[in-house]
Amino acid sequence: MTVDAPNRPGGRGPDRSRCVEHTLCAQRLVLLPERALYWRERKMLVVADAHFGKAQLFRERGIPVPQGTMAADLQRLSRLITDLGPHTLLFLGDLTHGPIGDRQAYDDRVGPWRAAHPSVVFALVSGNHDRWGGPPSPAFGFDWVGEERHEDPFTFTHKPQGAAAGYNLAGHLHPAVAMRGRGGLAATLPCFCFGPDQGLLPAFGSFTGCQRIRPRTADRVFVIADDAVIALPVKKRPRA
Repeated sequence: MTVDAPNRPGGRGPDRSRCVEHTLCAQRLVLLPERALYWRERKMLVVADAHFGKAQLFRERGIPVPQGTMAADLQRLSRLITDLGPHTLLFLGDLTHGPIGDRQAYDDRVGPWRAAHPSVVFALVSGNHDRWGGPPSPAFGFDWVGEERHEDPFTFTHKPQGAAAGYNLAGHLHPAVAMRGRGGLAATLPCFCFGPDQGLLPAFGSFTGCQRIRPRTADRVFVIADDAVIALPVKKRPRA
């Protein structure tokens, strides 16, 4: 069984066994193991914290880190676009990591990738790192929408907002939870987390860290493990 790709007749969609469809505010959100979210009703693909250019920035400043992470992330996004056929690709801030010295090399990677998806609207909610890195090149056709974008019933922001006009979907925290097993084994896994009025998306970028969060009672948490999204049991309130 697959998730339909409504914009592409015959589109196969990603493997349904790897995804979870979570209903929120009467809307269907497909949680993807590629660390992305697909809003079916609006045909919108949403990713947070790509941090493109981070590895390049580290190397420019003398820190030897692996190459190829940005290329792999762009390929991962291209596969999602091909499989799902979204109308819009929305970045929830931190598209870039910071000011890049060799801007031409960066543009030479992002430009052809963007040109390969001319039918998709690319939109960017501003994040704290985007203020350092600057706006995307105008030639790339990104719609920089400021610090929030409201699409009823959701308000999309980079940093979580406590008083958003609508259910708030955000990034910034790079959320993860600690999973503990027998024999003292433990692992920290990236996750989606949905509370009563706010949801967090995992960081999309391969070269990003994670921050452990403490889900509240009744929060819905979905971890990404073994290339699949797995729903964790809901914590129940203790009996009085």
